[in-house]
Amino acid sequence: MNSIKFPHMFNQCSTNIERDSNKASLQDIGLLLQCEKGELFGDPFYGIRLKRFIFDQNNYVLRDILIDEIYTQLLAFAPQITVQRKDIKIEQQGKDVIIKFKAINNLDFTTNMYDLVLFKDEER
Repeated sequence: MNSIKFPHMFNQCSTNIERDSNKASLQDIGLLLQCEKGELFGDPFYGIRLKRFIFDQNNYVLRDILIDEIYTQLLAFAPQITVQRKDIKIEQQGKDVIIKFKAINNLDFTTNMYDLVLFKDEER
């Protein structure tokens, strides 16, 4: 699996491509989970609805809703990995929201742990 390197996408006259399947999967999953639904031109269902829940009360119901949203989007838009719903955890460290999950890479059948920051406080 290949992916465009982010944020260093362009060289002087070529496009930088990430050829490592684990790093490419991490970039694709990061883009999927940090994109709001409707933001990607051409696919209004790509992304998760994090902004919709940003000011709701933080409790176990909201975490279950977000885990369901993340799980369904990973199933639909990340066919290169296999993830179980029970392996998805959402943690809050201060004002930062971090998602941690275990997934199996379908290209080489290795198990990886992914830690992605969904929401980061910029005041630090």
